[in-house]
Amino acid sequence: MPASEMEPGGYYNAHSKPQASAGSFGIRLIERAAQAVPIAQVPIGISDMGCAQGRNSMTPMGAAISALRARSADVSVAVTHTDIPSNDFTSLFELLASPQSYLAGTSNVYAYAAGVSFYERIFAERTQTLGWNSIAIHWLSSVPCHIPDNIWSVFAQGDVRSALQRQAKQDYDNFLAARAAEFVAGGEIVIVASSVNDKGLTGAEGLMTMVNDELLAMVRRRTLTSDQYDAMVIPTYYRTRAEFEAPFTADSAFELVESTPAQLIDPFWTTYQENHDAQAFAASTTAFVRAFTEPCLFGSTGAAIANEFYTGLQQRAAADPAGAAGNWQLLLLRIRRR
Repeated sequence: MPASEMEPGGYYNAHSKPQASAGSFGIRLIERAAQAVPIAQVPIGISDMGCAQGRNSMTPMGAAISALRARSADVSVAVTHTDIPSNDFTSLFELLASPQSYLAGTSNVYAYAAGVSFYERIFAERTQTLGWNSIAIHWLSSVPCHIPDNIWSVFAQGDVRSALQRQAKQDYDNFLAARAAEFVAGGEIVIVASSVNDKGLTGAEGLMTMVNDELLAMVRRRTLTSDQYDAMVIPTYYRTRAEFEAPFTADSAFELVESTPAQLIDPFWTTYQENHDAQAFAASTTAFVRAFTEPCLFGSTGAAIANEFYTGLQQRAAADPAGAAGNWQLLLLRIRRR
């Protein structure tokens, strides 16, 4: 999450079930990639780019290591978890030392961390063999402009949308250029990306409309000033499949191995359909939203305003669970260094 730090104290780990569910779509890809990459280099470098607090990295890293070990039982592996400098790495380190870690019960596997955005160079030349980036590349490295009357890029129009699109393209180009220097020939990266469908929809439009409506209601109540609202933006951009695939031309450093759209059914909605507990659905959904929005929306306003907002959002979600539920659009990419 390059442009906005996570909630500390393991909050994101506890409230990122949708991200974990999305990441599960990429497990077979990381296994196939691990079965195909060269394994002569020692140690084999695995980069987990955009690790957040680590919970959603344990399964894919374990799957990659298992696939590599199936080819060579004693191969040495070095995993580096990366995120922006303000990331809650303490929660990651605690998880790595726990029984839930992919390190548990293994030998000759080593874990490291780097506080560097994945839109920059992180590693020395030709040191990485496998890469993983899940539900992270939709975050922008910086905010080129604010969005009139909204806080979410999907609702941006005209010149504002064009500016966000240009920033996203530059970020993606930077990501690929950095990895081209770092990865060995034949090395592979799996990207599980939040995307849009053919109509330009992510599947979260209902929920994010509720987010914006509650913020506007706070402005009307004068809990939030107009200037505070105008300064708010969630720094994201959701690329189309064409935008994701465009860089992989005949002369590019990477070739596209797999590109598959997928749809993630809201796991909170699935539970709600079983128990019809609107309050529980709303609490889970609100905690999920809070985990990734509080720093970028309320970093300068204080806890009291943030608490009022998330209370109001929870009330809206409880009153209309179907309106808050999402069927998120994903794109599963596997790319190989030429």
